Amino acid sequence: MYIYTVKKGDTTASIAKSHFIREYELRQINGLRGSKLTQGINLLIPGPPSTLIRHTVGAGESLFSIARRYNTSVTAVADANGLSDSAELQIGQILFVPAPLDDLREIEGNGYLIPSGTDADREIPNDLTYVTIFSYHVSTTGELTPVADTKALPAIQEQGLAPLLSVSNFDGSNFNTELAHTILSSPDLQAKVITNIEKVLQSKGYRGVNVDFEHMQPSDRSLYNEFIKNLTDRMHANGYLSTLALGPKTKDEPNAAWMGAFDYKTLGSLVDFIMLMTYEWGWVGGPPMAVAPLNQVQTVLDYAVSVIPREKILMGMPTYGYDWEISGGEKKLATGISPVDAQNLAIEKGVVVHFDPMAASPMFRYREGEQEHEVWYEDAKSVLAKFHLIYEMNLRGISLWVLGQPFPQLYELIPDTFKIRKV
Repeated sequence: MYIYTVKKGDTTASIAKSHFIREYELRQINGLRGSKLTQGINLLIPGPPSTLIRHTVGAGESLFSIARRYNTSVTAVADANGLSDSAELQIGQILFVPAPLDDLREIEGNGYLIPSGTDADREIPNDLTYVTIFSYHVSTTGELTPVADTKALPAIQEQGLAPLLSVSNFDGSNFNTELAHTILSSPDLQAKVITNIEKVLQSKGYRGVNVDFEHMQPSDRSLYNEFIKNLTDRMHANGYLSTLALGPKTKDEPNAAWMGAFDYKTLGSLVDFIMLMTYEWGWVGGPPMAVAPLNQVQTVLDYAVSVIPREKILMGMPTYGYDWEISGGEKKLATGISPVDAQNLAIEKGVVVHFDPMAASPMFRYREGEQEHEVWYEDAKSVLAKFHLIYEMNLRGISLWVLGQPFPQLYELIPDTFKIRKV
């Protein structure tokens, strides 16, 4: 599949006709609600599999020379960048170039699910390896507070996917620093938590554990390493997987707040694999920006593969965006928005969508009454740019946060771009 960036005056009918596909198919795979479009949105077009490579135009380069370099067509390069086939390029201009895939790479895919306890939990994408149920919370006594996983677990297992149990220091409102310290500083509580994890795995049919302790004290670093070693030893002795969720960092600063407790090198040597949380640069309480900017994601991965075996790394990918109010004096929290809703909001408001070349993410602004908004989200183009990192860096796979967000482009692209390993 490849990308078409909508130009002024395009409709679903005109695009479908020029690409020899049915209009209803174009709407379906892109989550479109009608024939109306807006300039700048990125649509997925059926075709041979490819990823997207970010290319900076050099002296003397043209669409023709770039297409020849990457073994693709001029039209494919132009379409992916909202250009005409005859467009002249500028030195330093950033393009995203389709890179055809001759052989699909086999990877593993994980998706986090926050279960509701309803039949909605049974709607699980099949093109994954694992589904991680988020999350059983530890208590100060070493007990685990369960979640409503009775609907989700049978659905996961029926599809031949492996369920993983997320265990966190989330207290219902926040990742609790003192709660983590209480557990980690007590050998007896560590042992109790590990025993209780094993009991849940045995009784409910989970295939392993995914520990997600966050906002820990830097001084708890060695205690966390010890806990993960003890947990992994117990898991492996009983045939279970031991995995971790780790926050993003670009160097090791043991005394840094939040991330200092994550000893990438030691933890990476202990567990079976790691879900790197390469998202939330743009977050609900921060300024408007991409949730997972490509340049930041790559910087984190560059550091991670220098200390963790790359075959143990699942790159985190967000399945959502945020809508910020940016006018008015009072700062307000952003509102989460799905990729489908963001795209269709831009169409409804008739605003131009811009694709940030460094972040490799789409964004737009719109007005609601007197209030101006800024939206950043993910789309097919941002996904394919990130998928290229999996090929380029030979990573184990991808980890989606979070399942349940409408994002048909993503779920079309996963099996089109990779072979998904089942375990």
